[in-house]
Amino acid sequence: MRSFAGRDILSLKGFERAEYFRVFETADRLAQIARDRRSSDLLAGKILVTAFYQPSTRTRLAHESAMLRLGGQVTGFSDAKMTRAG
Repeated sequence: MRSFAGRDILSLKGFERAEYFRVFETADRLAQIARDRRSSDLLAGKILVTAFYQPSTRTRLAHESAMLRLGGQVTGFSDAKMTRAG
């Protein structure tokens, strides 16, 4: 089975059958963590970088909270005035 590291997931067509099952097994593990309302070190040593260009406090906080509960770190910004596109 190929690693997911460095792969862009743009379509389900690029997955092999075993990879689908791996995703479902991981989802089951994450669901159990959420159901039990416990923390995990599953993403220890990983950093989530967020970039919210539109006000979306609920979405931003949900992503940050999930990352922290899984043992990761979060950095990013949520103020579009701090960036420039183009």
